[in-house]
Amino acid sequence: MLIGNVTDYIRHEKIEKSGVYKDDHIHVIMLNLPAGEELKPHISPVDAFFIVQQGEVEFMLEGEVFHLRPGDMFHFKARQLHALKAISDFSMLIVK
Repeated sequence: MLIGNVTDYIRHEKIEKSGVYKDDHIHVIMLNLPAGEELKPHISPVDAFFIVQQGEVEFMLEGEVFHLRPGDMFHFKARQLHALKAISDFSMLIVK
């Protein structure tokens, strides 16, 4: 079954979260950040896995900084403090 194409959800006019897919077990979101935009430190109530689709980002997790590029995959546990700063127009697919 074809659900769609993730590139249909990539936009960089503003910070944007778009629901891509959701069922009883998983929630898939596309997060877009224009270059220079940030998501301030926050926590997720659930574990998360993401795949960088486009651009570069500084991903801060519990005080450690990771420089991520297209194709990079990352996993973190629920309730870990994290933040993002887009170095260039940035998009990632998040699975929770």
